[in-house]
Amino acid sequence: MFIFSFFGTILATILGASLSLVLKSENNKFLSFLQNITVGGIIALLFFELFPEARENASAVISNSLLASLLPILIGTGSGLLFFILHEITHKLADHHKHDENDEDDCHDHAHSTEIFKNNNLLVSSFIFLLAIFAHNIPEGLSLGISFLTANSSNIPTEGLLMSVVLFIHNLQIGFMMFNSFKNAEKSAKFSFAMTLISSLPAYILSIIGFFISNIDLGEMFKCIILSFSFGSLFYVLVIELLPQIIKQYKSKYSFLYILIGILLSSIFIFME
Repeated sequence: MFIFSFFGTILATILGASLSLVLKSENNKFLSFLQNITVGGIIALLFFELFPEARENASAVISNSLLASLLPILIGTGSGLLFFILHEITHKLADHHKHDENDEDDCHDHAHSTEIFKNNNLLVSSFIFLLAIFAHNIPEGLSLGISFLTANSSNIPTEGLLMSVVLFIHNLQIGFMMFNSFKNAEKSAKFSFAMTLISSLPAYILSIIGFFISNIDLGEMFKCIILSFSFGSLFYVLVIELLPQIIKQYKSKYSFLYILIGILLSSIFIFME
């Protein structure tokens, strides 16, 4: 868990920052491909792994099948709303729409970094920048750690391994965009790299926290709650962060195909368990 979580968070972000030294533009086909594959993988994880497991654990405690299905949905909705509120708070702190109250355009990156660094001094903008990244990494990190939950210690945590791979692809792009945000603010490569590295730490730390929380043996209902929480938080990342970015930023006619490929590859990995 420690190795694969590091692989999916810190290492991926570092490699993404390094990748920005090779690729010239954020809006390239390679990053579009990575983003769409990530979306497909997360969709497969949500609906073929996390929700079915949460419902299965709920069914072990609740005899009524309808209630057993509703409980994960209600818990997931609550966790999704929690992170949405956190997203809105950081969004307002960044003062992204101050210049135009009628501006309904979505942010193209996850941290609103370009606008922040153009309009604030380094100290304040760095704080807001990291705060926005932290908010983004909370649901991802917790979901990653929880995904290593297994029925017993002898099982291979297929879900956790798949989640690590999906987040590796996703965080390659995050590292790429964050590094470029600092570089565009005319900061040195060393400073940009250091700030990008620091911003990746919360996801790894929270994955460890999520892992230890998920391994507290309090019965089937507890497993249902944490899996449902993971489902809701990851669903938030999908709907609020990833899909709007694809719709607004990447207009490739192949986006739907790439998402399907991501779903297919992840589904094969899940059902091989």
